[in-house]
Amino acid sequence: MSFKDWNTRELVVAAVLAVVVGVIFWGWGLLWSSAFQAVPFPASYSLVGLWMLGGLLVPYVVRRPGAALFGELVAAFVSMAMGNQWGILTMASGLVQGVGSEAVFACYRWRRFGFPTLYLAAALAGALSILLDTFVYGYYAAYTWSSIGVAAILCVISSVVLGGVLAWLLGEALARTGALSGLAIGAGRVKKV
Repeated sequence: MSFKDWNTRELVVAAVLAVVVGVIFWGWGLLWSSAFQAVPFPASYSLVGLWMLGGLLVPYVVRRPGAALFGELVAAFVSMAMGNQWGILTMASGLVQGVGSEAVFACYRWRRFGFPTLYLAAALAGALSILLDTFVYGYYAAYTWSSIGVAAILCVISSVVLGGVLAWLLGEALARTGALSGLAIGAGRVKKV
């Protein structure tokens, strides 16, 4: 990952967004280990899409190569550093999810950030996430392949809805404030007063 083409403002905005998303991840992890424990596998995978947010919001706002991977890794690190039940495996999830998102943005040469691209990035991040979980957490031994398949479908849908749609909503809301006027997402937008 190279930041040579990034300006200081892009780096600062990416870092701030990723840290905020990391705090959200940490809070979501608290819910996962408490209230969400009542949701059985595979239905629990309808709730994992929020963990794709770092690899979606940061590139949607910053629009630079490496932004998805940076956003997801920093967010994962923050949630791990704040303390969660997964420890260092949080970084493995962040890496896989960030690579999934980054791969889609790379396919479009970091020039398209609309609905289709954002949702494809969310879907691939989710698909890679459930693949990692299946082997790291031993789902292949604990569950049937059909239930893992249902979890995968739910994970992809959740990633698009909780990750992709939320990234778009947050990005657009931030852009409307005018605070992102110096970034690609804010180009041509005028704050209405």
